[in-house]
Amino acid sequence: MSGIFFIHPCKGGGVVVNKPIRVRLHVLSPIHIGCDDVYEPTSFVIDEQKKKLIEFDPIDFIESLSSSQKNEFSRTCEGESLLAIFKAVKRLYTSSIGGREVNLAPGILQHYKEAISNRSTYKNKDVVTQFSIEKTAYNPQNNNRYIPGSSLKGALRTGYLSMFAYAGDTVDGLKRILNGKDPARSITGRSNAKQLEEELLKGSFDKDPFRFVKVSDLLPVNNSVKTKIIYAVNRGKSSGSVARGPFQILETLQTGAVFEGNINIEEPIKEAGIAQPIYMTILLLLVHKHYARIFKKENALAQKIGFTMPKLGRFADDRYQKKTAFIVRLGRHSGAEAVTIEGNRKIKIMRRGGRKEYKNEATTVWLASEQSKPKNNEGLVPFGWAVLEIMD
Repeated sequence: MSGIFFIHPCKGGGVVVNKPIRVRLHVLSPIHIGCDDVYEPTSFVIDEQKKKLIEFDPIDFIESLSSSQKNEFSRTCEGESLLAIFKAVKRLYTSSIGGREVNLAPGILQHYKEAISNRSTYKNKDVVTQFSIEKTAYNPQNNNRYIPGSSLKGALRTGYLSMFAYAGDTVDGLKRILNGKDPARSITGRSNAKQLEEELLKGSFDKDPFRFVKVSDLLPVNNSVKTKIIYAVNRGKSSGSVARGPFQILETLQTGAVFEGNINIEEPIKEAGIAQPIYMTILLLLVHKHYARIFKKENALAQKIGFTMPKLGRFADDRYQKKTAFIVRLGRHSGAEAVTIEGNRKIKIMRRGGRKEYKNEATTVWLASEQSKPKNNEGLVPFGWAVLEIMD
């Protein structure tokens, strides 16, 4: 996996400073970007033959019912049993209604079959918990999944700040880390993250240079974007054993999905009072350095407890050192290390009895799984890894 450290965003000798650039994001491992929306029980059915979830328009569903069926379904929905609603939808849905099909992990299909069977022992509240399926970010106008620009911009900001702190906020320190050396000193142990950000950026609010960094939403390229509903399971970093807390069910962008958008850094006017403007070349180099370090560390963890790291594919090829590609991590369960500033992390760890403890790294890792209770960690993969490629 050492090929990752040969990926440099320096096409043709260097990215033109602050020129708007077109980028493509290549998904390497499942990504879930929350949007505060779920698959409603009255708007989907699971087709056991196709092994897919089918999300349909509730109005189309209601219009397909006869008068007696509408009355029956209305009475079911007025009750308190969500399990009864699941069963009614499954019984009344017909393929002529159609809908958007989503891939399912095998474990979820089996779970669903058991829950709605006549022999089911699930209580109503259990069904609510077990089948709360969170959607990844989508455009409500066309139902297409996408990468919000705010999500990618947040990842860029974190990488930039983290490496500035690691470099000791000096030009010499930046040169050293970008040449693969350790800096003379680093900024560490700060407890106030907001103050640290202001110090590193030489300003806040209207003086924050990142307000001039504009990242568009990244939209799907052709038909490359597919999603899959999977489990998120928690594992301890020390031994790989099952950690505390229930699994989650998430819709995720799948490996191979490609999105496209633009990054532009506007030139601040002198009156803006920006003490430390952001330049495209430095931004991309530092972001890559930050996430490459985390990737290397997580690769060591994968070897220790047995999960599988994503493949870099063509981006691991040494020939890409003359191309423009860098690694990023975004979305839920990217890990606390990927969203905090290196050397200044204060991650809350919950202990038994509600006791809180703070450490510089998380003690558990969330992994994507095909089963709610996998027998081992071999088939599990981390969330959030992607490569951002510059197309211009």
